[in-house]
Amino acid sequence: MLDPDISTSDALRHLSVSDGTDAFALDRRRFLQMVGLGVGAGMVAGPGTSLLDVALPGLDPSAWAAGPIGPEEGILVVIGLFGGNDGLNTVVPINDGLYHDQHGALAIPGSATLRLDANSGLNPELTEFKRLWDAGQLAIVEGVGHLQDEFSHFSSMAKWMSGKPTGIPTSGWLGRWTDRYLNGSKDLFASAEIGHSIPLHMIGERSIATTVPTNKPDFGVPREWRSAADLALFQTVRDLASSAPASSWLGRVGQAQVDQLDVAAALNPVIPDDDQLSGTEIVAKLDIAARLVNANLGMRVLTVGWGDFDSHAGQPSQHTSRMRELNEAVRTFYQRLDPAWGNRVTLMTFSEFGRTPYANDGQGTDHGSSAPQFVFGAAVKGGFHGQRPSLSGLQRWDRIPSHVDMRDYYASVIDGWMGGGSSEIFGGTRQDLGLFRRGPTGEIAFPPTSALGQFVGMRPER
Repeated sequence: MLDPDISTSDALRHLSVSDGTDAFALDRRRFLQMVGLGVGAGMVAGPGTSLLDVALPGLDPSAWAAGPIGPEEGILVVIGLFGGNDGLNTVVPINDGLYHDQHGALAIPGSATLRLDANSGLNPELTEFKRLWDAGQLAIVEGVGHLQDEFSHFSSMAKWMSGKPTGIPTSGWLGRWTDRYLNGSKDLFASAEIGHSIPLHMIGERSIATTVPTNKPDFGVPREWRSAADLALFQTVRDLASSAPASSWLGRVGQAQVDQLDVAAALNPVIPDDDQLSGTEIVAKLDIAARLVNANLGMRVLTVGWGDFDSHAGQPSQHTSRMRELNEAVRTFYQRLDPAWGNRVTLMTFSEFGRTPYANDGQGTDHGSSAPQFVFGAAVKGGFHGQRPSLSGLQRWDRIPSHVDMRDYYASVIDGWMGGGSSEIFGGTRQDLGLFRRGPTGEIAFPPTSALGQFVGMRPER
């Protein structure tokens, strides 16, 4: 039994496939982690799906399972605000006296907010969100929760990540979408988490996402060790991998080596050197996400996350910093994104819960329930969606009521942007919140194989 007061970081650790620390338990998954690329690639790829095939002369490039996205396929970027974001100080009910009474000194004056309408203002740090709102490209979904609140980071994260408010989760909602999208095929690049472990929402019943680090992949060996013989070495690795049965320990570890080299070969031209990435963790992650979209490797889902939003004390400075980081990350994403992809990308947020309407005695708030979430992109139907919860009648430890089931929130994105299938993913018909004006459209303005061309015929450094 986990402690109901488990921390944000420990909850994430339990709900992710994390870095292995036991050197004597070298399974395929941990091997990928140890070589520095992360878990996922070896679990998804099978024989004949190697990206290194296109980099080695004489091998068949048709074996590359990933590829450019289709002309009507959308890309989804999901941002996790881990720890529980204070929704009232993110989308501020500027004319609600109860908000000012209950939040007390934490309440943001209406005059300091970025005005959305007569009754609402954005946190003053969210200037990029205000730009998107003014352009009609920001949807604010109010009152979102999972309706089974237990106020534990672990249990609530598990519900949000799995997309299942009850039962023990064995897969995540985006993982099940990937299962349906791949339909039994193998693809290293269908979905990816920017980081070093795979969270539950990216683990399917038959597939698992790839991890992409924010540091530049080094083909499995330090850069200074490379020589003209590296291609021969890589071929030797491939030969060793194919010499053992695929189901054997040697075959699994060998294929993991091949997969690691394959992903590194594709990502090395895309990810910049470390000194070219600036800003906080989430800024770097969304910078990498935009670069991966531009590269057109076939990625349909990219996820990022950071925290800590768990503001039990010192919330004025802590929450302000998180809002500033989020705003800078989104601005960096759009600055990095090639304009040709503007009609093909949607971003969305989630957080395992909101905060209490009443401030506590430590200049903070405690674990709450529902909160507003953001969906933004060129195809989004801008404006307010869902229902703003009332603060009327709430006592000291009461939570804000939820009006929008998180599954309806997710399903509206899946059906409105990702091609449908929410009833299969969530086991029943869900309400469409009408978050999109249209689906993905627009031809990409550069050749769809541009990323592939960066490393076809590649030679090692001399």
